[in-house]
Amino acid sequence: MTKARTLANVDASVALTSASTLNPSNLDATGTIPSALLAGVGGGEDNAPYFLTTGNAAQSVANGTMVTVAYNTLVDSLDSASGFNTSSYKYTIQSGGAGLWSFTAAVYFTGLSDGTQFDINIYKNGVNKTQSRQKAGGGMSATIQATQLISMEEGDYVEVKVFQNTGSAQNINVNDNSSFFGGYRVKEIT
Repeated sequence: MTKARTLANVDASVALTSASTLNPSNLDATGTIPSALLAGVGGGEDNAPYFLTTGNAAQSVANGTMVTVAYNTLVDSLDSASGFNTSSYKYTIQSGGAGLWSFTAAVYFTGLSDGTQFDINIYKNGVNKTQSRQKAGGGMSATIQATQLISMEEGDYVEVKVFQNTGSAQNINVNDNSSFFGGYRVKEIT
């Protein structure tokens, strides 16, 4: 039977890198790699910057019109780069925030009639980047959601728009727990 070897004397000034070979001299007396040695080892990014918003009221959506969703409240002050504008309902990429981003948005539509089309869209710089579309089956209320990875540069902005065609104005409950807009940087692109 072979026992794992441990060493009592570890040189904590030697940092491991992704190209380093793990050898027993880097372990502490319990056989564990000291956390100081792991600095710089590729363990992922911290996914900052990030933000999460919701609204504070119902919002009317005119028939046959693309309408910007009034996400005007930060959830738990989650806006690590202060990029979300609660008046224009847009998130703008700040200095140092460029990269590949994941954005998710959802809204809760009320009073939809049978056959009604309802959409949610994520726009980048005024251009539709993704759309999720549903048709109501009978009278109903429903949440619709969209998620998209988008390459963003400093100064780019994203916003969420919705559409419905019931024949009259309908409400979305932006203040409902199922209505939100958030995003985070997945990876810096250099």
